Amino acid sequence: MTSTSEETAVVIVGAGVSGLTLATFLRTSGVACVVLERIDRAHVEVRQRAGVVDARAVRMFEQWGLADKLLAGPLAQTIDYRVNGVGRIFETIEDDGSPGRFCTQQMLVNNLVRELIDVMAGDVRFSVTDVSIQNDEDRRPRVSYSDAAGSHELVCDYIVGCDAEHGVSRASIPDGVLTRYSHDFGYAWLAALVEAPVTGHPIMGVSDHGFVAQLPRGPQRSRYYLQCALSDGPADWPDTRIWDEVRLRLGDNTIENAVVHDKDFVPMRSVVYAPMQYRNLFLVGDAAHLLPPTGAKGMNLALYDVDVLARALVHAVRDHDRAALDAYSSTVLPHIWKYQEFSAWMTDTMHDAGDPTQNGTFRQMAARARLDNLFDSPTAARLHSEYQRGLNQCRR
Repeated sequence: MTSTSEETAVVIVGAGVSGLTLATFLRTSGVACVVLERIDRAHVEVRQRAGVVDARAVRMFEQWGLADKLLAGPLAQTIDYRVNGVGRIFETIEDDGSPGRFCTQQMLVNNLVRELIDVMAGDVRFSVTDVSIQNDEDRRPRVSYSDAAGSHELVCDYIVGCDAEHGVSRASIPDGVLTRYSHDFGYAWLAALVEAPVTGHPIMGVSDHGFVAQLPRGPQRSRYYLQCALSDGPADWPDTRIWDEVRLRLGDNTIENAVVHDKDFVPMRSVVYAPMQYRNLFLVGDAAHLLPPTGAKGMNLALYDVDVLARALVHAVRDHDRAALDAYSSTVLPHIWKYQEFSAWMTDTMHDAGDPTQNGTFRQMAARARLDNLFDSPTAARLHSEYQRGLNQCRR
């Protein structure tokens, strides 16, 4: 077994979409970095994650000169909002004439892995264990880890935590430094990956029996999302119940049972940690903030963090100017709060509009009126489109 010590400019903990994107941007800019990931490359490439790149993120990849390498073709952005089985198609307004591109999170991860490792020869170290962060005030940061060859230490200038909610990055920050803001919505989603494609438009549906959605996950598969109790688990939702509830909530008895590949249970909650930096450690994506998936903004908020932080790191490392880096948290947090509000609005609207036994008939009818506004008011439709496309920006 060996013990090694190396130096680099930036250590990135986590090889999900945010860590890989950040490393690709830094590599493109000539900034040395090392990415550490606890699982192996094969698992990273097949791990299923939700999310589709929005228009703001497309512009970001275009500005970095990587859109054609990483993203697919144009995306028709539509949602079938259904109430008690009656659907209305909402088509996103593109005032600026720049359509999104259809690229799911998993497609983006696979493209990033190939571009960063196979084309750019980036340094991504998979299957590492025992990652530990030292971020002391009086010396350069250090990240230690182990792998099959032994123990290693990376001495660096900056550390970026892209290792999600339960990673070591945020946990390494002393108590009392961060403030946690959170809200629990009181229910969960059952997320079922099924062998059944979306045959029309993606669906966000409500009925007197509860919330249901169907979103694409490849050419032959989709995920159904069903509102359920926080205490529910797999034993409460056999496959037959899933399909019975899908038909009931969509008001469509023609839907046939199909293979259910997996089931996850996702509590609906919002979390923000502030500030998103401590000394020379910077938090990105789920390490700093969580959103309910109703607004489909989790991945795209992480990509916003990456965009701001990558530019700040380039200035700090290459130009020896830390101003943007020191302002990272105060720069991204106003944008994060905007999309926390949008995600909470979507979550409350889509669930209040459903089963009236949850929050009462008044809340149900008020939420359905908000949905009507998307089709009756051009102003409401335009604002909704801005949020869906990620283009509602802070102007300060």
